[in-house]
Amino acid sequence: MSVASAQVSEEISDTYKRIDMAIASRSSDSISKILSENKSSPYYPMIENYTLKKTRQLIITDNLEFARQTSLAVIDNNIENFDAVELYSYIDKAILNQQAANQAAENRRRLEEERIAARNAKSKQQLANRGNYQVVNTASGQEVYVNEQHASFSSWIWTVKLGLADFVYQKISDPDYSSLKYGLALGANLFRPSERFIFGADLFADAHIVTFSTAGGIEREKGAASGEKEEKPQEFFISGRVVPEFAFADLSKHLFFRAGLSAHMLASNDKDRTGTTDTFISPVVGIALDNMNLGEAQLRLFYDYDLGHLAYEEIKTAMEFGGSILLPMAVNDKTKVGVELGAQNLLLMKNSDGVENRTKITFAIGVGNVIK
Repeated sequence: MSVASAQVSEEISDTYKRIDMAIASRSSDSISKILSENKSSPYYPMIENYTLKKTRQLIITDNLEFARQTSLAVIDNNIENFDAVELYSYIDKAILNQQAANQAAENRRRLEEERIAARNAKSKQQLANRGNYQVVNTASGQEVYVNEQHASFSSWIWTVKLGLADFVYQKISDPDYSSLKYGLALGANLFRPSERFIFGADLFADAHIVTFSTAGGIEREKGAASGEKEEKPQEFFISGRVVPEFAFADLSKHLFFRAGLSAHMLASNDKDRTGTTDTFISPVVGIALDNMNLGEAQLRLFYDYDLGHLAYEEIKTAMEFGGSILLPMAVNDKTKVGVELGAQNLLLMKNSDGVENRTKITFAIGVGNVIK
């Protein structure tokens, strides 16, 4: 190779390197300057072709805007380069098509956002009209509207209790008689919330089989007069109730209407001495305030009217009322365990104008689920 050829090759190589550096730095002005400086060079067509080659590579890598500027730099320096004009026209159309596609995608995205916003606004308005809803953020970041009745960890609300000490104080006005008995109890309250209603049940049973003390009775005076040692009456009480409940969530999630069955059974050979009402089984209707949280404590109250008195000749009217409070001692994410203190009263008004009253005090271990 001659010295002249080597110089030519080195000169062209240096120009190509400058073009590569200009493209790497995304400078169309530098490319235009390089072309302008070499416009009188006999190797200018080679420099133009190299520039167009690099422009096509820019198209492949999707750098359309800079490719258009690069092809335009070639045209500015040589408007008769029809390859550059054709390439510029192709790039310009590609950019316009891409812009149109991007605009269409943006329009679709904006319309979707507007549709979702309108749907959410409608949903919020409907929920505001119905009330009792809250917003819960899911793990995916979406917002879900949940009825407050469903906001607990479980779809069921329940409490189970074991009465380790269940005392009943019985007082009868005619004859004048009273007794104090001890027994055991078992109970449960179960509720199933839905969007508009809350359904549940109050279950309770106890047995009083130990008599601590008695006072009065028909035979008390005869025994005292004869000097005979009188054995105290040993009556056994067994009671229970199964009372379904329901509440209107829109009205109140705590006010329940009740209708079910209760039974108060007597096992005794001393009824003639004590005047205790015989076994009394009755349908009941009533109301309750339930699932009321006082901090961590849970309170419930109820009142039942016993319709069964209509079928018993000796009973004028009957009713039962009471309540309980669960005081948690240990609470985790799902359950709470504590002491439940309960009190209830059975009132029997007799047609003989006598009154029998049975007041119960219950100390129980209670377990319930955690509700938010």
